[in-house]
Amino acid sequence: MHDVFGGANATAIPVTKILDNNTFYGGMFVADDPLTLGPDRDSGPVGTGRGTYTFPSQNDFVLEMVYNLRFAHGGYNGSSLCLLGNISPASIVNEVAIAGGTGVFRFARGYAVAKRIVLDFKAQLVVRELNVYVSHY
Repeated sequence: MHDVFGGANATAIPVTKILDNNTFYGGMFVADDPLTLGPDRDSGPVGTGRGTYTFPSQNDFVLEMVYNLRFAHGGYNGSSLCLLGNISPASIVNEVAIAGGTGVFRFARGYAVAKRIVLDFKAQLVVRELNVYVSHY
């Protein structure tokens, strides 16, 4: 997933004012990110990742992620998975829950491991690799 936080091609934009520059408390971003086969944006589309990131803590630099992986190709076309959990932006690896799904992922549950591959402040870019472990009916 490719989060671009600025510029003409931003995929994640702020929708609230950040109240604390240390924890980003009060901040909320809306994301509409491309999902690709690999870390390169041109590696082939899988779908889109859409959702919100909120910074709910007054004491810690942590964000809460409510994010849907919407698949647009192959056997999963039209299906989605809902990810929910807390992420520490300072950590390279984070784990979030799979709270459900649609299409072939109905009644889904499991978890996803998000590994930060790219953190480029100048380009305002974060790229994460998602490894998804899911059970569904």
